[in-house]
Amino acid sequence: MEAGEDSDRHDNCPTLSEIKAIIIGSKAEYKRSATNTILGEEDCKMGEEIVKSETKQGTVQNRSVSLVMTPGWWKSFTLAESAKYLKMEIVHSLKLCPAPHAFLLVINLHKSFTNMHLNSVVEHMEILGEQIWNHTIVLLMYDNKEQRDADSKQLIERAGTELDILIQKCGNRVHVFNYTDSKGINVQKLFHEIENVLAKNEGQCFKIDSKLFEDMEENRRTVQKRAEEREVQVKTKMTTLKEHLTENSFPELRIVLMGGNVVGKTSVVNTILKKEQMRSVTKKSVISNGEVDQRKVILIDTPGWWPYASVMETSESVKQEIKSSVTMCPPGPHAVLLVLQPGIAFTEAQKRSVKEHMELLGRNVWKYCIVLFTRGDWMVTNTIEEHIESEGEALQWLINKCGNRYHVLNYMEQNNRKQVRELMEKVDVMARGNTELLTPVDTAMEETDSGWESKSDQLERGSFNLDPPEMHKDYVTKWLENTEIVSNYRALSESPEDLSEDVTLNQDH
Repeated sequence: MEAGEDSDRHDNCPTLSEIKAIIIGSKAEYKRSATNTILGEEDCKMGEEIVKSETKQGTVQNRSVSLVMTPGWWKSFTLAESAKYLKMEIVHSLKLCPAPHAFLLVINLHKSFTNMHLNSVVEHMEILGEQIWNHTIVLLMYDNKEQRDADSKQLIERAGTELDILIQKCGNRVHVFNYTDSKGINVQKLFHEIENVLAKNEGQCFKIDSKLFEDMEENRRTVQKRAEEREVQVKTKMTTLKEHLTENSFPELRIVLMGGNVVGKTSVVNTILKKEQMRSVTKKSVISNGEVDQRKVILIDTPGWWPYASVMETSESVKQEIKSSVTMCPPGPHAVLLVLQPGIAFTEAQKRSVKEHMELLGRNVWKYCIVLFTRGDWMVTNTIEEHIESEGEALQWLINKCGNRYHVLNYMEQNNRKQVRELMEKVDVMARGNTELLTPVDTAMEETDSGWESKSDQLERGSFNLDPPEMHKDYVTKWLENTEIVSNYRALSESPEDLSEDVTLNQDH
């Protein structure tokens, strides 16, 4: 069906004096651009990712319009791979916009839309129940300066079969916006389509199952309460440590960075040292020097492993590079930063993967470890503690294993210098509390459980009998995809240019 062919208001459609809609979709799909186009506004936040549900209101064509923008999921991720708090936030959008007339599902026409993307949309939309499709209009965003009135049907056909399946799932309700030409947009047609949705549903707005909504809101309140308690505990512990430490601060800090592939370790180095190294898959441990507040800082960036992969599946060359990182900054590192992303679920399989790879540096590595969450400016939660508490046992196990030491780092310049100083303070305090540095270990005994593990360790490791997903092309693509989106974050915030999904990273797996 050509977009807009059924856009005129049906005879039995009421003319709404108030329009209420929820803007939903994956990350980097220009939900903010869609909102601004509908309201006829300019927004200084154009291109900035939505990290929590936001309300925007205005008067358009003598109608009161209320739009709620929801945070997005990674385009290729399954529901199980999305952070749990994201699901709570999507449901929470209905508290900001009770009984919406319609959902506007935003899709960027410039990016490929595969079966993997289709499945991701379906799973995330159905958080709100299968009935959501009866209230959804697909809102396609595109930018074509040469063809302002490009044929909508051709655009949709060119996008592929999967997009057509999605449109059919929404009752063939689809609207196309050229997001760089708000003057030429006929928003009235979209309003008529929303009125048609209401008429088709016999005047009934969308209603979520009340028990689902109440349970999710209760979970959200519980998470927030526990997060506040954890934050108080961490601050109290930090204050107590600083009061009891007698040694002076170290004139030099030596730090090893650990973490899976595509979590942003190189970007962490760039942020801490204010450098601009090219981002790529690290194949060998790389040492970088710089200063933070007139103190010398040495960072060793190590090769990563693929999420979910056991240490047995990681190449020997990568494992050797990780082990040798400790010797690159004699007499030894003060700290190990374990780099994670907060917008992604932390599963039992990832817990196993992290544990096995971290302990390549020895079983005592945890007393030197701080969990560093990157991309804090894309975090769905208000605080990192909310992410930790909402994710559940696997992530909480890791945080507790690291002595409740964690930190968040943004990449945007205006936010991150204070965060860098606070991170260095945490490293310094932890290092002064330890009686010795992290040193190389003889890993020969670590190859067998009986060589060094206690009975409790064996039981813990025995619980990790999880099969990782196959390392097929789609699996690798989904992890590289979110990296490219973030690496183009600054460009995205400056202009709504399309983000190419062609990734040229060298893979060492």
